[in-house]
Amino acid sequence: MQLSDVPEPSSPGPGEVLVKIGAAGVNFSDTERRRGIYSPPSLPWIPGHEAAGVVVATGRGVDPAVVGTRVAYFSRRASGTYAELSNVPASALFRFDAELPFDVMAALPLQGMTAYGVLQFAAMRPGQTALVLAAAGGVGLILVQLARRAGVRVIGVVSTPEKRDAVASHGAEVIVGYEKFDQAALVLTNGRGVDVVFDSVGRATEVASFASLATYGQLIYYGDASGLPSAVDVDSLYSRSLRVGAFGLDADRDAEAADLARRELGRALARGELRLSVSRSYPLGEAAAAHVALEGRKTTGKLVLVP
Repeated sequence: MQLSDVPEPSSPGPGEVLVKIGAAGVNFSDTERRRGIYSPPSLPWIPGHEAAGVVVATGRGVDPAVVGTRVAYFSRRASGTYAELSNVPASALFRFDAELPFDVMAALPLQGMTAYGVLQFAAMRPGQTALVLAAAGGVGLILVQLARRAGVRVIGVVSTPEKRDAVASHGAEVIVGYEKFDQAALVLTNGRGVDVVFDSVGRATEVASFASLATYGQLIYYGDASGLPSAVDVDSLYSRSLRVGAFGLDADRDAEAADLARRELGRALARGELRLSVSRSYPLGEAAAAHVALEGRKTTGKLVLVP
């Protein structure tokens, strides 16, 4: 990964805006694309689909009054955000009721919409219990807060004692360490198990995730940081009537639901009802160091790049 001068993006197309970036979000999916695990990019390539900044130009069909507005966004159709300027569909923009720092704004779009979406997908009821793996990560911390606001009991799993306080501060009970976390979850629920496991780890945790579930429980994957889990043995589900699902964020698939998520998340952040943790801000030229830190699983919350 090299810092280079390249031509500025072309003028925004129909329905697009050009954003001068104040902070760009660094996501695990960026590292997976860089490694060629999925959708290997054609090189040279500018990574990133998430950022916050100021609108500096509009394309046809977009109200010019938006110029000068502070916005954040995530869009797979955005031009690379590890940069100073990026074009993005105007429909993907987050607006905020209060002026917030760019790094905080950039920490919301992808991880906030993922947490919001996977919780809606689970359709949990107040009083139920959720087990959140990687609870100290960017998505995990938001998911813990949204679930607690919905009246759900949350048990978070973190990898090290240093991450415990970040999760506990949002009202979750915390299991430290992934070895035998299923047994710890059963102890905390008096042997019953949990109603939902939110698993973004995948292959390394699949056995323990299933073992943590109560009767009629559901295991929901929304990532596979350790690799894809094994194929589901349907016969093994019958004894406890278990369900398995997978959530993938696609803001274009249901535009109305995505827009509602943006509005609710933006309001919650501006009002202080949702707290985001920015672990570290890196200069744009240190993007490789940010990837190394994220892949090393030693971070809490969000990493951002600052042009």
